[in-house]
Amino acid sequence: MSKHLHDGHRQRMRERIKNGDFKNFQPHEILEYLLFSFIPRKDTNAIAHELINKFGSFNAVLNSDYTRLRDVVGMTENAALFLSSLPVVFRRYLVSLKDPKTGLSGRGVVKEYMCGLCMGLPEEHAFAVGLDVHDNVIAMYENTSGLGDSVEMRVRDVVNFAISHHAVSIIVAHNHPSGVIYPSFNDVAFTKDLHYALALVQVNLLDHFIFCNEDSYSFEASGIMKEISERTKKLNEGVWKYEQDS
Repeated sequence: MSKHLHDGHRQRMRERIKNGDFKNFQPHEILEYLLFSFIPRKDTNAIAHELINKFGSFNAVLNSDYTRLRDVVGMTENAALFLSSLPVVFRRYLVSLKDPKTGLSGRGVVKEYMCGLCMGLPEEHAFAVGLDVHDNVIAMYENTSGLGDSVEMRVRDVVNFAISHHAVSIIVAHNHPSGVIYPSFNDVAFTKDLHYALALVQVNLLDHFIFCNEDSYSFEASGIMKEISERTKKLNEGVWKYEQDS
């Protein structure tokens, strides 16, 4: 493509965006436009097609790490860094839509908020969100892992987080990069132990979410959280009875 045709093509794309047509762009066109500023003197249309051909989809391109993106013919270091950072930017944007005192009352609102934390993560991450007495977000704790389909967040860390921020309730979430949405044995065991440990310091575990691609799993919605709550109640009653009998 000559420099004249190249510049004309880019300008036509910019005009389409000015006219509100960006929402109708094909995935390769979005990538092509995003690369304009980082690859100024090359045909980014061809590079965009190559990215999608190599990684398989638009979201797979954005979820790829810097090194793999940099290996694509025509990509520059700055372009690879930019694309690989976009999922983090998107997550921060979604979370920032809710100010620090946003209430998380209602299952749909809670799910949306927690999904924003886990969206687009290529490795396993776990999150705990602390709420005040009015169900307002007061703090967030993140732990990274990346081992299989089991959450790696430690019960002690979440309890310390809850106490240090004076949280009344806690919601936890993690993602499953493996593609399996259902909780593993370790996920269930962690949730049971966390619910009991938080109850001892008078903090309520409201829910545990698992996100996998566009799917989600809620311990509360599935009924498992109710079973765990009953287990915690029986354990506490057993401790109380033991102390009374001693």
